[in-house]
Amino acid sequence: MSPSVSLATARIEERDGLPFSAEHGDVYHPATGALAQSRHVFLAGNGLPGRWQGRDTFTILETGFGLGVNFLAAWEAWRRDARRCDRLHFVSVESTPVAAADLARLLRPFEELAALADELLDSYPPPLAGFHRMAFDGGRVMLTLLFGDASAVLPQLVAHADAFYLDGFAPARNPGPWTPEVVRELARIAAPDATLATWTVAGGVRTALAAAGFEVERVAGLAPKREMLKGRMTRAPTPAPARDTRAIVIGGGLAGTLVAERLAARSWQVQLLDARATPAAAAVGLVRPIVNLRDALNARISRSAFLHALQHYRSLQREGFALEYDECGVLQLAGDLAEAERFEAIARTQGYPESILAFADGAAAKALAGRPVRGAGWWFARGAVVSAASLIAASVARAGDRVDRRGNARVDRLERTADGWRAIDAAGALLAEAPYIVLANAYDALRLVPESRLRLASVRGQVTYLPPDPARALAIVVSGSGYVAPMPGGGHCVGATYQHDDTDERVRAHDHRENLERAASMLPGFDTGLVPRELGGWAGFRTTVPDRLPIVGSSELPGLAVATGLGSRGLLWGPIGAELVACELAREPLPLGRDHAGALSPRRFLS
Repeated sequence: MSPSVSLATARIEERDGLPFSAEHGDVYHPATGALAQSRHVFLAGNGLPGRWQGRDTFTILETGFGLGVNFLAAWEAWRRDARRCDRLHFVSVESTPVAAADLARLLRPFEELAALADELLDSYPPPLAGFHRMAFDGGRVMLTLLFGDASAVLPQLVAHADAFYLDGFAPARNPGPWTPEVVRELARIAAPDATLATWTVAGGVRTALAAAGFEVERVAGLAPKREMLKGRMTRAPTPAPARDTRAIVIGGGLAGTLVAERLAARSWQVQLLDARATPAAAAVGLVRPIVNLRDALNARISRSAFLHALQHYRSLQREGFALEYDECGVLQLAGDLAEAERFEAIARTQGYPESILAFADGAAAKALAGRPVRGAGWWFARGAVVSAASLIAASVARAGDRVDRRGNARVDRLERTADGWRAIDAAGALLAEAPYIVLANAYDALRLVPESRLRLASVRGQVTYLPPDPARALAIVVSGSGYVAPMPGGGHCVGATYQHDDTDERVRAHDHRENLERAASMLPGFDTGLVPRELGGWAGFRTTVPDRLPIVGSSELPGLAVATGLGSRGLLWGPIGAELVACELAREPLPLGRDHAGALSPRRFLS
């Protein structure tokens, strides 16, 4: 079995009225207060807010998230600054995360940060190892938590940091974040004009920073400490060329609209070309992470994708967009007794938080569903259902006039120019021209860039819509042999067929029959009284990839990115994929580690 997917949470005691780490034998902040330290040492020590003024993007990297006060103080300062940068990225490493309940309790005394703390707590991830990207203030403030040892996670970070907060427990008590190896990683990440600040003036820290290329000096500290360190990177700056932030996105479905919205959030102008007159999507789909025996790569990446997707959907709802989304929970039933035993073993040994995954025996599964089920399974308490059509509409609405959508605009071919890309239709007419282009047109991406050797297949799928009926009451999603999901307006969506070499777009009665059989195999009697030919439904085409990972990211062709191959998990992979593409094009910190982003890259097919 694989090691635990979760990290141990911090054991916090109270010493002399201060939060105290039992693991490291040190306090989380000085008696003068965490907020005072954050403002004096980290904000002022890095010349903030002045240094972020007038910039499009500014990135802060912190080496110890702790209670999150430094993030909240930076966020508050950014909000108060009328000349603030357009986007603030705050990236923070934490090897021993504070549990959510402890974090809520320990942030309570910071009354002036209460509103921001509530938003942080609403999105704060469970202690799952890996990268966790969260967006606040309409996506203008981005928090990326790297849960794991600094020596392991920093080499995975793709970013250019403008300021460093070197925080954490004293080097003598917790040496991990202060080692020369970690400091060399900070130097790798540092922008040429990067600054740093830390409350410690330990000789070993000064030596490591100087050896890595930072010029440091002692300055007045925050009482009772007489001194602190400030520093700057001594690497010669390279003038950054002006950027033309216009892009073409080909494909107006789920992947394309999510990418367009993420680019628009960065103030890009996007021409969205859709071969269809209007987007097509099934009624609802489910969102849950992937879990498997070996905790394979797809499972590991899916955890970051899952939590990011939930946060993205909740933020759309919180901002008032009409997204039909419900964290109703997903029950994934085992197919037989042997699989049930495997499910139980995985849940017991892989160390998932119960809020993410728990094993439900037959009786518990029946209680969760509120009706008979075929047996035991996994319970994803935060699993959700989303209306893909409402997500497309909400994404376009959020993007506003920064996205120009054109229907009936099928791209016949692409042309490279000295400045970027041109999209041409079958008559030879120019549809759009821009420096950057994103192919989010499902299987058709293969036709437009055959040289990228994308490995794609198109698989037909049909879902069946069941009318409301008290005899079929079911408030959660049940999956396993297909899925049964509640629809926002009542009734249920049952799916889905999986048919290779089938291009029929019509809704077929015999496929409804197959879906009903799937539903009945999981929920005995769920199909009672239903006549397949009398039911409604929807048929569409998944784009699948042999390695079961989506294809998202910049390609080998300059200025061209891809977002396709989401398979049957578009609602899981779509948001993180769109964020990854947007960050690569905008040169912002990536939401996934280097290896995970590489595993999704279209370049993987060239080796």
